[in-house]
Amino acid sequence: MGTAGVASVSSVESGIVRRPPFGSNPLVGERGTDTRRRVLDAALQVFAEVAYPEARVEQIAELAGCSRPAFYQYFSSKDDVFWTLATELGEHMVELADRLGPVTPDEDGLATTTAWIEGFMELHQAWAPVFRAYPDAARGAEDRAPRAAYVTGHTSDRLLRAFGLPSTAANRRLVGSLVGMLIRCSFYAEAAPAGMTRRPLVLGLARTFHRVLAGPVEGVNFRRGRTRGRRRIRIVAPVQPPVATGLRARGEQTRRTLLEAGAEVLPSRGYHETRVDDIVSAAGVSHGTFYRYFDSKDDFFRVLAEEASGRMIELVEQLDLDAGDDGLRDWLRDWFAAYEADGGIISTWQDMRTSPELVAFSEQVAASVFTRLEQLLDQRDFGHPQVAAAMLLALLERAPYRVFVLGYSTAAGEIEATLTIIRRGFLGRDDG
Repeated sequence: MGTAGVASVSSVESGIVRRPPFGSNPLVGERGTDTRRRVLDAALQVFAEVAYPEARVEQIAELAGCSRPAFYQYFSSKDDVFWTLATELGEHMVELADRLGPVTPDEDGLATTTAWIEGFMELHQAWAPVFRAYPDAARGAEDRAPRAAYVTGHTSDRLLRAFGLPSTAANRRLVGSLVGMLIRCSFYAEAAPAGMTRRPLVLGLARTFHRVLAGPVEGVNFRRGRTRGRRRIRIVAPVQPPVATGLRARGEQTRRTLLEAGAEVLPSRGYHETRVDDIVSAAGVSHGTFYRYFDSKDDFFRVLAEEASGRMIELVEQLDLDAGDDGLRDWLRDWFAAYEADGGIISTWQDMRTSPELVAFSEQVAASVFTRLEQLLDQRDFGHPQVAAAMLLALLERAPYRVFVLGYSTAAGEIEATLTIIRRGFLGRDDG
């Protein structure tokens, strides 16, 4: 599927009904269809430029070249526009999955997997604003969850069928985890510097998918013999631990109460929708007390992020890919527990794009983790350590997110799926 094929969302629709009030004919004619399409295209552009909670109907209508009343003839709200776009994206994802043919454990099967990965990357690039806005839009929209779950489940079923695997709960979790890694890597690809091709990442993902689902096949989806340490590892300055506050015991306890309240509120409401009011209400303190310890919501969130990232980075430093299944399983349990304890703060800051300071901090954390993973993966005798580090970072980010934010899996089930992906996909072993 070419990018143009999915980026062009101007197909003629028929039988669309206007929202009341409308004229004598409730069916939208050619002109009305064009207006509706322009609104959808404009919304896609606005969601690309503005964080979803901050996007406004006025912005969409102005960009579409229509009035607010004209907007409300076709959509009830910004959310209505978003879920219309999300439905279209879901149809494209289903179509892409349906075109995936049988995948054999040979070069032809790897080529089929590569073509599907490339198609998904193109789809993600064309619809990136919808993917990016989804976490914010989905908060409080539980009625939409079944449709999203259907698309995810359909893609998983088609992947299992293509690889000739039974549709067991364990296998569905396995392919779900792989798709989650692919989605996260698609964001990485879009954030890459201008002129940098995504081809190495596409090939790395295809080989990893093929190793996990068809089994490691030397000479097909991996080749041993790479010279270790052939690349110079980039050294990234580690994130510094939080400095001591100098507060007395009572003051530190109040500050800690505020931080714990924020850790509970932020994941459920999101960065943009969380207000200082929400934090002080959950903590049972006054506004004045909040500003005694923090300059602003951004300052408050930075402290939360520093503490959470410090624990995560410390865990990554303890990761040993040669620890065997038992050792890796124990490490993954600690990783998931840390993610849960921090209330999903790591995932929450990924939704935040309006604070340059926090964006820079999150990038520094990712770079620190990436450097450590690259060092570990450079010890293998196959593959591209930088590409593999990006994929492993995506897997470790997305796996607990699927459990504690999306609710797609259990921690125990997701840990086993992640372990299988690491063993087969990143270590080239199938002896579990």
